[in-house]
Amino acid sequence: MNFIIIGAGGVGSFYGVKLLMQGHNVKFVARGENLNYLKNNKLKLTHPDFIFEDYLDVISINELKSIDVNSIDAVFIATKSMSTNEVSEKLSLWIKNENKIPYFISLQNGVENEDKMANYLPKEFIIGGLTRLIAVHIIKQGFVEAVGEVQTILGSIKPTKHSQEFLEKLKIELDNANTTTILTNNIKLELWKKLIINNGVNAICALLEEKSGTLINKDETSNLVYNLMKEAGQASHAVKVNISESDVDEMFELMKEFESIVPSMWVDKKNNRDLELDDICGVVIRNCEKQGLDAPYTRTIATVLHFQYNKLRLKK
Repeated sequence: MNFIIIGAGGVGSFYGVKLLMQGHNVKFVARGENLNYLKNNKLKLTHPDFIFEDYLDVISINELKSIDVNSIDAVFIATKSMSTNEVSEKLSLWIKNENKIPYFISLQNGVENEDKMANYLPKEFIIGGLTRLIAVHIIKQGFVEAVGEVQTILGSIKPTKHSQEFLEKLKIELDNANTTTILTNNIKLELWKKLIINNGVNAICALLEEKSGTLINKDETSNLVYNLMKEAGQASHAVKVNISESDVDEMFELMKEFESIVPSMWVDKKNNRDLELDDICGVVIRNCEKQGLDAPYTRTIATVLHFQYNKLRLKK
């Protein structure tokens, strides 16, 4: 199969490398310093189960026009959610007037990426996705470290017979790559479940600079994590996902058994990158407000982290 991976960071590199190792054709889309580095140097990616070190076929997003749209089976979008609109617009120009187009698969944080993509791309070709139980970090330029079991949940936004056949085929390929793929008929629910976990630990771990397992299992912070998750559950009712408090309770208890990780916002904070505060905490706050509710825990953690981080960046 032929794939394009947009975003040669942690998650994008991992999935692209996994597909490469299975013998598929993979082009990576990168930008800035990362693009220049990968054009001239090998990528090293380590996981407890394997080590990959080789050159990638990497291009800029503006070079997409040189790629035959009809030859591509799927495009994975693994960028930060802040760039979804920009990437989707460029993809829409790339596929314009084409008879055969690929599927577009989001592997991003947040619950609004697929809606943003649908403003530019045909809805029946959009697939929502999420990863779990894996932590992927860029140690330095050209060196990515991944740990944990790998699970991917995928689901069509507007299912068709063709999209379901494609997903079944993709599942086989990803499962053959020693990962576990779960197909769902309700990807929106799964994305909101991940948002509940993200809202529970992502920002507070970045703020306190502490791993997720420590905060969720420590008496003085576990109640904060729980209430952050509870507010995300309340927010889900604004979009008719309707995650109950008992569902949140179950997820909270399950999280205590998860491997303790350094979430993405803390990694971004360490590397002086923009934080996905609006796409995680902002979504919770806005959807609580739609119901006449406040989200005091989420608002407080997000505001303090935003204020603290801006001060740190001004000093650099």
